[in-house]
Amino acid sequence: MHEISIAWAIIESVLDCAKKNDAKRVEEIFIEVGELTALNPDQLKFIFETITKGTVAEGAKYDIKIVKPRI
Repeated sequence: MHEISIAWAIIESVLDCAKKNDAKRVEEIFIEVGELTALNPDQLKFIFETITKGTVAEGAKYDIKIVKPRI
């Protein structure tokens, strides 16, 4: 399940950005995922909800958009 490592990388980036900007809360995280990555959006959301507990991103809305490949 490579969703875990990808979710960790995304959340680390979000939390780093929030800290640099003195954010008290992250309200929404928008992510575009390529259709060919085979990432499962439901698994990503579950992992995000789990690893953000106790952080400024806890309770954030996750908007995950699947995008088609372009040639």
